[in-house]
Amino acid sequence: MILVGSVLYLALIFGVMLWKGISIEPEFVVFALLVIAIALGRGRTFIADWGPFLILFFAYEAMRGFAAKTGFAPHDLSGLERTVFGGTLPTLTLQHDFYRIETVSPQDVIAMFFYFMHFPLPILVGFVFWIRSREHYRRFIAALLLMALLSFVTYLFFPSAPPWYQFQEGRVPDSQVVHKILNETVDKLWGNNYFVSPLYTHLNPNQFAAFPSLHAAFPALAAVYAWSRYRPLAIGLILWTAAVLLSVVYLGEHYVVDALDGFIYVAVAALIVESFNRWWRHRAPAAGG
Repeated sequence: MILVGSVLYLALIFGVMLWKGISIEPEFVVFALLVIAIALGRGRTFIADWGPFLILFFAYEAMRGFAAKTGFAPHDLSGLERTVFGGTLPTLTLQHDFYRIETVSPQDVIAMFFYFMHFPLPILVGFVFWIRSREHYRRFIAALLLMALLSFVTYLFFPSAPPWYQFQEGRVPDSQVVHKILNETVDKLWGNNYFVSPLYTHLNPNQFAAFPSLHAAFPALAAVYAWSRYRPLAIGLILWTAAVLLSVVYLGEHYVVDALDGFIYVAVAALIVESFNRWWRHRAPAAGG
């Protein structure tokens, strides 16, 4: 009963936030989950287990903007994208076929939804893991933070421009312009009434943090850690990952190669964490003996 109530509670909160143009940020998600944890009688455990993760996560968010200040020129990955896709750019193809600049189409809203769930999704999946197994939750969170750290290092030394920046109006012919659909859709729906919390308003986002795509990597990592224990959830997350990939490419935020590189980071982070976990479990009995 609590599970059903929790799902309805979260759906109501996030639905109203999206409807009213309120950015769904990690702190809002965590506060909502804290209420559920308290209802389960695990409020103190939640704070103890999630506190360190949140501190590190917000530290990463604060540092992410610093990566844009290193002075390295952003790389143009459109050539690699064209090589992979036989001379075409999937972003341009999708926008030419489906985007209508004069109106808000259903695909714009759907893509925006998947984009905005970038931070809430891994937190929600982590909460599912936490309820069932704190140890499984900790491994997932360790892999998530490691992947974010590896990506941050990449952004420092190999910044890359997203499609909307590389193909913006005034730099390319009109037929080659990539629209930043996310911003255009937000303006059409909410204008200046779109709300971002003060915590995120003062962060300096990095517009050259496209490669790898953590938008695609976060749900993919969640699927990896759900596979062995929660197979239906893992299958749903695989489909979610595919939807995110399609959305970020359509929105002009990432190339497909950004997402593919993100999957490599998923594999590397999971391999390191799971290898360390196996080594630690084998070492513990030996040390005790």
